[in-house]
Amino acid sequence: MVAKKHNYWDYARYANVAFSFGVTLTAGILLGFYGGSWLDRRWGTAPWLMLAGILLGIGVGFYSMLKELRVLERDHRGRAADARDKERTKRD
Repeated sequence: MVAKKHNYWDYARYANVAFSFGVTLTAGILLGFYGGSWLDRRWGTAPWLMLAGILLGIGVGFYSMLKELRVLERDHRGRAADARDKERTKRD
């Protein structure tokens, strides 16, 4: 039985994605809230632009997370393919 080698950089990358998602989502919501509130005060449309800003911030946060996850998945698939190729060349 072969022991699976742990790659701690992978864990750090996933932790970075989680942290980045939290920061991006929080910043997007706060910016949407304050920007929408300012526009609502200026144009007298309370609370609609504030709500739109919050929803936009949530959307930006999730879009950013999906983009980062796609990059991680592509990198993971590439490294898995490299490992398979390396194993094949060992056997041959």
